[in-house]
Amino acid sequence: MGLSQEELKKINELKNTARFQHSWKAIRNILTWKERVQHYFIRNMLLLFLCFLGGGGLMLLLDEGILPRSDFMNGLMKHLSRLVLFLVVLQILSVLLYSLIGPGWEAKQKAKLRKLYESDILAPILQVLYPSAKVDTEHHISLNNIEEVVPSAEHYIQSGILKRNDERDLEIVDLYAFSVEKGDNGYEDVTEFLGQVYSIKNTLSLKGKLWIVPTQRFLNLETEDGYLGTMYKYKQIDVEDIQHNEHYNIYCTDELSARKFLSPTVIEWFNSMTSRRKLSFYSNESRIYFANYNDKYFFAAPDDKKKFRAWRMEDAARKISYAMDFANEVTEMLHKNEGFS
Repeated sequence: MGLSQEELKKINELKNTARFQHSWKAIRNILTWKERVQHYFIRNMLLLFLCFLGGGGLMLLLDEGILPRSDFMNGLMKHLSRLVLFLVVLQILSVLLYSLIGPGWEAKQKAKLRKLYESDILAPILQVLYPSAKVDTEHHISLNNIEEVVPSAEHYIQSGILKRNDERDLEIVDLYAFSVEKGDNGYEDVTEFLGQVYSIKNTLSLKGKLWIVPTQRFLNLETEDGYLGTMYKYKQIDVEDIQHNEHYNIYCTDELSARKFLSPTVIEWFNSMTSRRKLSFYSNESRIYFANYNDKYFFAAPDDKKKFRAWRMEDAARKISYAMDFANEVTEMLHKNEGFS
């Protein structure tokens, strides 16, 4: 995931621009909004405590005769009483208001953070490396196609689409797929997929639909770990390669076209992936999709102060470069495939 000296120079120049600095400050403000709310409540409670302490102290000094009673002291005690009442009412109203709008506001802040990061931070880095590329923050890869290439889940959360704008029409997204299950400590999110989904135009003479999904063994039984629960509807085929048959299941709607596609080049490449990542593949007659389940976000915004402090522009650029290199590797394998072009 190396970057050239020229790329590193441009990235460092980007880091020092006024636009980047302004956007980075805005991201920091979004990440610290809840902390500022907490400080507001703590400050109110501290003022309330000081008022009680001060008022109680003055009453004690007056009762003991240490301070003389006077119109000034009576006025001061009235002002302190009013201030305490005001702070109590303000705190109650603030808590009620936060309980009403807090959750919705938090969701809006998360969406704002993602869009700001993708459009003002990630997109400029992407364009340093690939000037014609862009990040589409308004659309997603079709959920119907996502469901064909990753394990079944109740919820799917995508990043903005990194578009290469090349002859392949390459698109890449981060994808987190999860389900909610009841556990010992209440309901919890169960990760079904975390990684990247890639999509390119199908310029091959590959007909129908084809799925290649990873398998694993549990108690000597083969499972697909949530991939393609309805694939019993389609024809399953094997290839003349023991390693491939052990690690992948293949389904298709056009067996002749699928077997033509599954050349030794393709089979060898998929076999080389078994120790590096969990890879799945789906194609229809218009597009090809492949998903890399690696338990990593590549394009996500830092979503807490620790990640914000640890974030490095060079690391973000390297992840983009890695994703593009992997897409290039797949494309090269497809175009080397004998009999397909």
